[in-house]
Amino acid sequence: MIDQVGEAVRSGACGEFGALVPVRPAVKKIDLCLRGHWFNLDLYDKLAPFSQGYQLHGWLCEVCRGQEACERGARRLAEWAHLDVTVQHAPDVAPTGGLVLVAHPPAAGTLAGRIELHLDGTEVGEVTASPCGRCRTATLDYVHVATDYRRLGFGRTLVAAAVARAPSYRWTAPLPDGPVRSRSALLSGR
Repeated sequence: MIDQVGEAVRSGACGEFGALVPVRPAVKKIDLCLRGHWFNLDLYDKLAPFSQGYQLHGWLCEVCRGQEACERGARRLAEWAHLDVTVQHAPDVAPTGGLVLVAHPPAAGTLAGRIELHLDGTEVGEVTASPCGRCRTATLDYVHVATDYRRLGFGRTLVAAAVARAPSYRWTAPLPDGPVRSRSALLSGR
């Protein structure tokens, strides 16, 4: 994304839009923040931040912000942006600024369609899915997020975008190759 402000050109490369914040698929009503704090005040709708890097509106939890201020090493989850996963652009008309979903139809003779996640015109993630209209089942074939953009919710957003294309279908996903370990086993070192 390049912004022209007077004679200065801002590209975002110098961090003038701030750090990237986590992204979540848009939902109609937010009840909890990313750490589970309740949003029970009407005030949150009026204080929604805007992410210049993504060009999306988001949410801000003041309780999380206070906790993160006290803990230097805490993961920054107080603010996050929302991407409407039902808005998916065709490749030839996709915007080049911000965070957008680009949907590629299946190639001739195949079932697998692809949805890419672009940040300022650069692909940062993709998901492929194969829906079968006859049995109303869809398979999530592949999800990939570029290394520099992991742990920001891009994978979750891509999966939600695939499901949004066929919400009434029954979804499946193949098991990964190799040994499968639970997240708790990975964290405990087992």
